[in-house]
Amino acid sequence: MAKFCQICGKKLSLFSRKVLCEDCEKTNKAELEKREAERVNELKKAEEEIIRNKDISENLLKILKNHDKKSLINLYLKVYNEFESDKELEEKEIEVLKNIQDAFDLSNEEIKFDDQVRPYIYVNSIRKEESLPTINVQISGGSQVILKKGEVVHFAEKAVLNEMRSVSLGYSGGSQGISIPLVKGVRYRIGAHKGNIVKEDRLVQTSQGVLIISNQRLLLHPFPGNKPLSIQLNKILSYQCFGNGLEVYKEGREKGYFISLAKSGSVEIVELCLGHLLR
Repeated sequence: MAKFCQICGKKLSLFSRKVLCEDCEKTNKAELEKREAERVNELKKAEEEIIRNKDISENLLKILKNHDKKSLINLYLKVYNEFESDKELEEKEIEVLKNIQDAFDLSNEEIKFDDQVRPYIYVNSIRKEESLPTINVQISGGSQVILKKGEVVHFAEKAVLNEMRSVSLGYSGGSQGISIPLVKGVRYRIGAHKGNIVKEDRLVQTSQGVLIISNQRLLLHPFPGNKPLSIQLNKILSYQCFGNGLEVYKEGREKGYFISLAKSGSVEIVELCLGHLLR
């Protein structure tokens, strides 16, 4: 059966796997390249306009909605990088980024909101209002947090509690002893022992749940089957933040608690909260 070009109708080779003739393929390729160049140029102009005005107009939002999600995420990150190039994010810049995120339904994970933007919200709140943002805590699949009178929550994030525990590593210096024959077929072994137990202090996971920082406490609200932790802020002797969590020491306890968090941005927020509350 004869085959024909889907655009111009020109007859194709019977054994050709193509659906377009050579001329139409060239024309089609050139058109695709032109559209791609226009798309890239449109995104570039939008990026420059947003950065210049620190705003995004309704008209620009309508234009950008024609672009694919990957391009919109890339646009968001370019605008963020430009706004944050001075290692600061102003309130107006955060607002613009939020408008882009909401308009195109970009998730926090897709734009790395918790690591890149959220800490600046706390920084600006401390600078402008001398206070921390407050949040509502909703925990799915478990009991809800019971707050004390006048208590408000500033931070909540999934976390793992680790504590120093003495762990047995086995035995050292054991002996098989010697075997002494008593009567035929019966022997008696003496001097056999497993040796001394070898132990070592190690960080061991003891609980997991939601780490909460309020204006009164640092607490771990446990997941079902785990134990809680609650430390009054005025009982905290010292704390130190690391890339993956924080170590806290409280009054009346020699060993500290190490609380690990999955997001580096969350650690920054914890440090901001505790620094402001305990200063």
